[in-house]
Amino acid sequence: MTERTCIVCGGKEDKENLLRWVAAGGIIVPDWTQKLNGRSVYTHYDRKCLCGIYGAKKALSSFEKCDTFGISEYKITDFVKTQTENSVDYYFSICRKSGVLVKGQNLIAEEAAKGTVFAAILFASDASEKTIKELEKKIGLKGEKTALSKDELGEKFDGRAVSVIALKPSKQSEKLIFYMNLLNNFTSGDI
Repeated sequence: MTERTCIVCGGKEDKENLLRWVAAGGIIVPDWTQKLNGRSVYTHYDRKCLCGIYGAKKALSSFEKCDTFGISEYKITDFVKTQTENSVDYYFSICRKSGVLVKGQNLIAEEAAKGTVFAAILFASDASEKTIKELEKKIGLKGEKTALSKDELGEKFDGRAVSVIALKPSKQSEKLIFYMNLLNNFTSGDI
């Protein structure tokens, strides 16, 4: 991983966990895929840093002769939320198709009993505390609640409601966990 510095707060982070901004065609735009050519800077995904770039003189001086933003300060959080939702859908699909994702309390417990190691357990926002405690005890891994309800979580898998999914270790599961946590930040009001 390559570490980068947030242009607003100065905090360091792996570049994959920061939003890249690039001057493209004379306009400063967020580069969600981190693939655009050109001079770039990075910000954290929190509201302070996302909005702070618009007034950061250091950021503007990084982009020679470019001081126009392609997305307004008032729309940046909407942009990030939409891109986050799209990324959750994308990585959820990849994890499901590659067999990295296991759905349902019984299947997860069965796989764990066979020796399957899980990187994360994600519970629906409306999963019962009893389900959470029972599965965490069986698996020996602390789970996280998501911003998605049972219906929303199930819709991403096969259309049937589900209270829990588990992810086997993989690069794709790491990305899904990252974007699920980012999505949770919108629900909690952190972004």
